[in-house]
Amino acid sequence: MKFGAKDYAKALMETLELTAPNNESQVLDNFVKVLAENNDLRLFSEISDEFHKFELARKGIKQVEITSAHPINHENEKQILEELNKLAKQKVEIKKSIDENLVGGVVIRMDDQLLDASVKNDLEQLKQELIQ
Repeated sequence: MKFGAKDYAKALMETLELTAPNNESQVLDNFVKVLAENNDLRLFSEISDEFHKFELARKGIKQVEITSAHPINHENEKQILEELNKLAKQKVEIKKSIDENLVGGVVIRMDDQLLDASVKNDLEQLKQELIQ
């Protein structure tokens, strides 16, 4: 059976929860050895991201990914964060990235929900309407 990044992160989280603090480094060493044995060291970055999401969930914080064409200024980020906190009904942590292909606007991912308010998406929709 092949494990994905989320599976590894969950297994590590569950193991660390049952481990005494002075044994955590041994658990982490063994975890890296398992990744190496399964040729899954390439997943380390994804596993780290998934582990962070589990940590946030345990603390009652939801991670939301915001992709924009240009860096979001502090005031806009604050407004988006306030609205997302209301929508999620819990604290939200923002993970930002830049994708110049969006032309303008933002794409927001929260769990399995996607809000695409990008200029690229608007242009694609316009193109589809004109083709029909």
